[in-house]
Amino acid sequence: MSSAPQTRNQHAVDAGIDHITLSVGDARARAAEFVDRYGFEVIAAGDTPEFTAVAVRQRDVVLVLLEGRTDDHPATLFTTRHGDGVSDIALLVDEPDHTVLEAFGDVTHTFVSRPAGGPWSLPGIAPVSTEETTGPPAPAGRHLLCVDHIAVCVENGELERTVESYRRVLGWQVVFEEDIHVGAQAMQSKVVQSPSGRVTLTLLQPMSGAAPGQIDDFLKKHGGSGVQHLAFAVPNIVDAVADLGTAGVRFLSTPDTYYENLEQRHGSSGHPVSELREHSVLVDRDHDGELFQIFTRSEHPRRTLFMEIIERRGATTFGSNNIRKLYEAVERQDRA
Repeated sequence: MSSAPQTRNQHAVDAGIDHITLSVGDARARAAEFVDRYGFEVIAAGDTPEFTAVAVRQRDVVLVLLEGRTDDHPATLFTTRHGDGVSDIALLVDEPDHTVLEAFGDVTHTFVSRPAGGPWSLPGIAPVSTEETTGPPAPAGRHLLCVDHIAVCVENGELERTVESYRRVLGWQVVFEEDIHVGAQAMQSKVVQSPSGRVTLTLLQPMSGAAPGQIDDFLKKHGGSGVQHLAFAVPNIVDAVADLGTAGVRFLSTPDTYYENLEQRHGSSGHPVSELREHSVLVDRDHDGELFQIFTRSEHPRRTLFMEIIERRGATTFGSNNIRKLYEAVERQDRA
């Protein structure tokens, strides 16, 4: 993360997520996928000699699909290095600020201030009228509430430096940390959060001395540190997965053996085990409550970026038991 004005070092910067920019090779095609499969709607668009952009929204989630139209545009450079992926996590703040922070890898944080209730726009990206976007109901329904967290893979040795940058520049703190072992593979995880908890970054680093694993694989395929997945919160994961699956979202599968004696291992669940099994939903529990998760298959040509659907019933952690199941599911996908 680059240096910032001295005022940023004086107090913690509280922020929400204004939008997440994905630099892509074809903005309109990627926007259409989020509309058709996830139930987003187009709220703004722009065409300039430098870029094409489409902004899509679902409740508190805004994604900007950005396509560079010149060889030296940042989106073009990003996709050349990494393929389609998250290039900017724009933070919503009270005061206007033109600072751009280098976060990790080639990902930045820009700062956005906008009046409440006004039409959504950015320079070169104008609101699209309701008449222009009205169409048949999205087959995916509209289940997504907000971005629960963003999972980030960083190069070995970069975890502490990245965490310290968030502490120093934004005043954000580590709220959770653990080491996760999956057979001979292992990774370190630290969760950095804004003061209000509206922005949560789960930072993952391969553990020194462990066998190469999926974090190493992501870093190699992606070409360095970057966003591994976006986690979208939903009110009811069974309903969401059913609708999203019908709309064409492909999820990682879970073996039936996972659900054997599930109630004995985790206690009574907020969803019947039969429904969790039917939709391959994972369940975990912490001292605050339950957590339900499922991960999509990566549609990325490099098998890097994917999505997560998550329902929290009080739980505040990140399902470390489920991370092990994610590793196993991704390995099955890669062997398929």
